[in-house]
This record gives sequence, C-alpha cells and structure tokens, in this order.
Amino acid sequence: MEAVRLAGLDNENILVERAKTDDNAFSILYDFYFPRIYGFIFKRVGGKEVAEDIVSAVFMKAFTNLNSFYPQREASFSAWLYRIASNQLIDHYRYAGRRPTVALENINEPGDDRQNPQIDFLRQEERSLVERALMSLADKDREILTLKFYAELESSEIADILKTNANNVGVMAYRALQKFKAIYQKYE
Repeated sequence: MEAVRLAGLDNENILVERAKTDDNAFSILYDFYFPRIYGFIFKRVGGKEVAEDIVSAVFMKAFTNLNSFYPQREASFSAWLYRIASNQLIDHYRYAGRRPTVALENINEPGDDRQNPQIDFLRQEERSLVERALMSLADKDREILTLKFYAELESSEIADILKTNANNVGVMAYRALQKFKAIYQKYE
C-alpha cells in the first residue's frame, strides 16, 4: 500500500494502531483513502457539495471511532472505512428521502453552447431511473452493487467489507444485478 510505504511501514494495521495516538498517522491514512472514498460517494450522490459533506462525516466518524477498530475483528481498515461510508450513504438517503435535488454545478448557464439540453435531460432522466431502481432494492443488494459499480472494488475487497468470501460476492452481485435489471425494466 503506497501510503503505508510512505510512512516507512509494511503493515497497514501498524499505521492504524499508531493513528490511534498520532494525528500524523491518521493524516497518512486520510490522504491515501480520501480520493477512493470521495469517488465512491460522489458517483453515488452526483453532487460535489453533498459528496464532500458525506466524506467529511465518514472521516470524522472514522477518526472518533478509531479506538473501536480492531484488526482481529475487522477484515481490514479499508473494509471498515468502506462500511462506514456505506452506512453514511444509507443515512443520507434515509434523511434526504427520495426528493430529487440538483447540484449547482450541474445547472447550465444561459447561452452555454457546449451543453445540449436534450442530452442533459436524457442523462438526468437515466440517472433518476437508475437511482429509483437502486432505492427499490433491499439494502444488501444495493450495497453490493454500489461497492461493485460505484466504488469499483474487486470482489476480494467487497468480501472483506461484507465479511464473506470472494466467490460468494460474485454470486450475490449477479443476483442483485438481476433484481436491479427487473426493477429497472419496469421503470422504463
């Protein structure tokens, strides 16, 4: 792991243990995981400000609960952090409800010829359909699809997060995708 090598350590768990008492060690973990967690959340919510707020909550929760992370109990720090991020996303959607929102950066300025309103509308409509279909899935199915396609994690990484094996992840992802397709086709 690059961040761990930068710190001169061979084991992520050593860095995590050090981070419990050393803010600089947590800063190394933050710098390494921030782009991954931000990308995972941004792809899921689609808005910069909302994604930044959720990512801040994820790292605040990780920092304040770092003493409850035990490598013997958890698969890895990465899995623990993605689990926190997944839970924050669930909380976000639970509190936000299903009201559609539009981020300011997604609003086109008048006279902006680079954007085609029809294409923008179709993209937004497609995103809305995908979101509705995802929200219709059971939490476990939504989580596995989110980790697979939004976070772009490997089956082994998802297995760590879900505390299962990689083969089971493949089966679960396939089944969740089939359920998603059936729901999505109803919305089309």
